[in-house]
Amino acid sequence: MVRTTLLPCVLFAFVMALPAVAPAAGAEQTAEAAEAARVFDSLYGADVARVARTRDAKDDIDLAKRLLDTARQEAANKPALVAVLCEKAAGLAGSHADGAATAVEAMEFLVLQIPAKAGACTERVVEICEGQYNRARGAAKTEAGESLINALLGLVHVKLDAGDPSGAAVACRRAQAIARTIRSERCDQIDARLKGLAGLAKTAREIENMKALIERNPENVAAREKLVRLCLVDLDAPAAAARHLEGVKDASLRKYVPAAAKDAEAAPELACMELADWYRGLGEAAEKGAKAAMFARAKAYYERFLNLHPADDLNRTAATVALKKVEAELVKLGGAAASGTAAVPKDGVIKPGKWVDLLSLVDPAKDKVKGNWKFRAKALAIVTPIRSGRIMLPIAPEGNYELEVKFERTSGRNVVAIVLPVGSARAAVQMGGWHGEGWYWGGLGRINDKRAYANETTVKPGDLDSGREYVVTIRVLAGRDGHQVAVSLNGKPYIAWRGPESALSLAKDWILPQRGSLGLGAYESTVVFRSVRLKMLSGEARLLRPKDK
Repeated sequence: MVRTTLLPCVLFAFVMALPAVAPAAGAEQTAEAAEAARVFDSLYGADVARVARTRDAKDDIDLAKRLLDTARQEAANKPALVAVLCEKAAGLAGSHADGAATAVEAMEFLVLQIPAKAGACTERVVEICEGQYNRARGAAKTEAGESLINALLGLVHVKLDAGDPSGAAVACRRAQAIARTIRSERCDQIDARLKGLAGLAKTAREIENMKALIERNPENVAAREKLVRLCLVDLDAPAAAARHLEGVKDASLRKYVPAAAKDAEAAPELACMELADWYRGLGEAAEKGAKAAMFARAKAYYERFLNLHPADDLNRTAATVALKKVEAELVKLGGAAASGTAAVPKDGVIKPGKWVDLLSLVDPAKDKVKGNWKFRAKALAIVTPIRSGRIMLPIAPEGNYELEVKFERTSGRNVVAIVLPVGSARAAVQMGGWHGEGWYWGGLGRINDKRAYANETTVKPGDLDSGREYVVTIRVLAGRDGHQVAVSLNGKPYIAWRGPESALSLAKDWILPQRGSLGLGAYESTVVFRSVRLKMLSGEARLLRPKDK
């Protein structure tokens, strides 16, 4: 494989140029928190005392909303005060049945402003939802149970991000118990998730064993290096691995782990090439359960290198060949699901039962509605950021169906959209949108003429990480009591809507030439769509124009 002698210097410069993590300034933070508490008391102390003297839930919730509004106004430069305002708002509203939404919103806003509080805020959301669930009766019990499941599955992700698979398994078992109690449709999904966490829990035990060995003998270099590798490969948590580098002598770990722990989007092109090669080597040496994660990271770095390196030289050739090998490994690891996608039948009619590839149907010259769309290595990309860029997928599903889209937002910080027919209506699943008031959102729009950032499906915070691959799965079902649209993002429930199709409409930003077609879109962002698959559950889908030869 072609390499360049400049790579070590470039990688070192990349790591050194990124902001260092400052040591915890405990005394300074305590002083800031104390000052924020004093300011809060001067502004709202009397109001808090006043509402505490009444049994009326409404004045508690109204005050909580005022506090949250103040937090939004002060978010730019007073994080300590924002934290106090949001925590007080959650405390006031969270104990009342009608205040749960406000309390959860306060915690979600706090995470958006201070990501380091994600763990504590998510725990608080679980507590709020659990209170709602315990108080609910009848049909409301099921609805509250689904909300609690969502919160617990969110906690699973937070625990995994923090390098705590044992905590993630505990949260998943709690979700499993609730799902069985309310007979949720997600029981099988949660069971599978818990099964996958079992291996991570085993890794967690090994990690604790290594920590114990190091505590007994700080000079145990073998234990230190194994601890780093367990975090890096088995947990796929490079940031956690970086926290244990002290005392490690392995040159490759000392060189690459700090860079891998940073945001991949910040890596310069030559550093991307070297990190990709390194992760590919980790994947080849890893146990079966960890291979996919390592190859996926290698794939992301190779693709970023190719996006940043337009020159048709030996380095580009090396990256292209290596990327194909990594993709082949991922296909093998994916098994039947990855290889079980069929082509559209010659008659252009898709019957129920099989996943069918849709990208092969697209001709950017014929199907684009707005924007510069191109194929790059079999992936469909909008390569120039533009408002409401969109392209039609020339297929019209009529009946119940599932759609799976794999994508990566490569630049920009705004909406990735998927346009859907829902019965005779249309709607758009929108993810990663930026709101002018300073928060990100996702949602289904429009519902009763309310946009995706302001209706009952709105997800907040709803940001997407650029440079990261996402898999969104959408199920559209028709029923006697209305239509359903259920969306998951990377296996996590994202949107659930049920109602009459008459409630749905499509904003002009996402309108397509043919009403019943599917479509993809991006707003002021560039996006690569690597896979689009359709499976009809009932009815059929028809090609809207003859398939190109």
